[in-house]
Amino acid sequence: MRKKRVFYNSDILPFLIHGKTAIDKLKRNLELFYEHREEVVLVWHIYYRMQEFLELNESPVTEEFKKIRDIYIREGWGELDETSDRGEEIFNVLKECDAYYGDTSHLISYAQEKGIPVMMQDVEV
Repeated sequence: MRKKRVFYNSDILPFLIHGKTAIDKLKRNLELFYEHREEVVLVWHIYYRMQEFLELNESPVTEEFKKIRDIYIREGWGELDETSDRGEEIFNVLKECDAYYGDTSHLISYAQEKGIPVMMQDVEV
């Protein structure tokens, strides 16, 4: 049986606005997906200019975010989608997924058009 693929979208704004709260939410989400890695493949899509904008805004979570991303890559239990948020390539990644979870994005309307379930992330919950 094929594992379900979940597209997890992390945008820059929650990290700039909520800082540590957004980092804590990210950690909890990744832990949850890790616990269910036998049933679900996580396709983590990080805003393509995340590191640049965190540094530009001197965000206090820049280094912690980078550390989390690096551990995720090193452990290799999910996929990291590094496509740009613009262009056809991102839509090709999303259409191979069974669900969308994460931050507000123009990708939500595309997921809904394709009949992919969408669940919005609330970093404060």
